[in-house]
Amino acid sequence: MSETSSLNDQIRDAISQVQATLAGSDQSVLVAAAYQAITHSIALSLQNTVAQQQHGYILRNALTAAAAKALLDGKKDEAEALLKLAESRLVVPNIADEVKALVEALRTVNSELQALSHSPEPPAAADKPAEPPTK
Repeated sequence: MSETSSLNDQIRDAISQVQATLAGSDQSVLVAAAYQAITHSIALSLQNTVAQQQHGYILRNALTAAAAKALLDGKKDEAEALLKLAESRLVVPNIADEVKALVEALRTVNSELQALSHSPEPPAAADKPAEPPTK
């Protein structure tokens, strides 16, 4: 058996275990589990955004140093090009835009989960046969 099919079997097994665990759960438990997974994803996203910002600042410092060297060597055009690149969104992304997009995605997910949690649940008594009275 190849490694890929083994991995796919492991994923299928994990999904079936989660489905079996949540099969009899109350809807509020399911919504809470969804919120927990979403919160974890948000934390990872914000951590990645901070790391991206830090890497951008490191690159920006390197470009500024190269521009200073170019100025000292009398290469004004090269220095200006490097400084222009250092100010570009490729080097230092706009984190505010990324956070706005994340907040909008959260609002969408929240409204969908609230709509799901307010949907009527099937009555539990209809699933069970009536028990005879005990004496």
